[in-house]
Amino acid sequence: MRDERVFITEPLPFAEEAVKVLKEYVDVEVSSVFYHIVPPEKLRGCIGVLAGDSIINKHSLSEADELRIIQKTGAGVNTIDLEECSRRGIYVCNLPGVNAIDVAEYVVGAMISALRGFFRMDRAARRAAWDERPNLIGERLSGKTVGIIGFGNIGRKVAYLLRPFSVKILAYDPYVDEDAFRQFNAVRVDLERLLRESDIVTIHAPLTDETKGLIGREELEMMKPTAILINAARGPIVDESALYQTLKNHRIKFAVIDVWSEEPLKPGNPIFELDNVQLSIHTASWTRQAFQETMRLSAENVLRVIKGEKPLNVVNKVD
Repeated sequence: MRDERVFITEPLPFAEEAVKVLKEYVDVEVSSVFYHIVPPEKLRGCIGVLAGDSIINKHSLSEADELRIIQKTGAGVNTIDLEECSRRGIYVCNLPGVNAIDVAEYVVGAMISALRGFFRMDRAARRAAWDERPNLIGERLSGKTVGIIGFGNIGRKVAYLLRPFSVKILAYDPYVDEDAFRQFNAVRVDLERLLRESDIVTIHAPLTDETKGLIGREELEMMKPTAILINAARGPIVDESALYQTLKNHRIKFAVIDVWSEEPLKPGNPIFELDNVQLSIHTASWTRQAFQETMRLSAENVLRVIKGEKPLNVVNKVD
């Protein structure tokens, strides 16, 4: 089988975990760069691909005549052309829930950081600005109303982690049955009520045609002026331009943004100018434990196809 090859689209942490699983069966190439769009020559002759956040579009697949599986090293598959993969008979698989606890921990940490102003405390300490202490009074998380948009694996984990804080949880998800809301002591509401009543709004919906632009100018106007918005789902769910104007005009208090409308994130984004945001670069799920498990499970699923078995968690239609 040594003429077969598996390609890992990015220099992902703990890629060696995948290599360890696959090396006895196929050659493995780990990309040394982060591609925005995977070039077609990188997929030429590949039997399998482990895909991070790089885009695999129709052009990427134009020379992928041997490709049988694209394994996403996470849950979201919006960066992969599912229709073209189905046409070519390529399985597209994901790992739903594998890093849910990691994202949920990031989100709860972000809530506390935003409410207490850890970033402001850090800046004041670096300036030894002891006289700024009266301006560093924060807010408790306990007693707040938290609105969760998208009540799947990650949204439920957030609700679970919030239990010790005695918060009221509102949740919006038209595709989840009532039992899930009851199980996590969440009140099922429509989107408008969630936005109007929540002190903190956190987004955990997948990116689909329905959710793209779900939070735009009108929705942001519904939020309390003291509210905090957290997006650790997908960038295009929030209208980035509308969010910038909303924050600039202090129409809401604060935002925590991990995901972006265009990735990789480019320098010069106007939101960098604002001091009422906390930013990261699509790393909410990036923990050592998550990557070790993700890379191992991804490689094991590719190995199923190499051995002639059907893979797990197929998200597209393959004849």
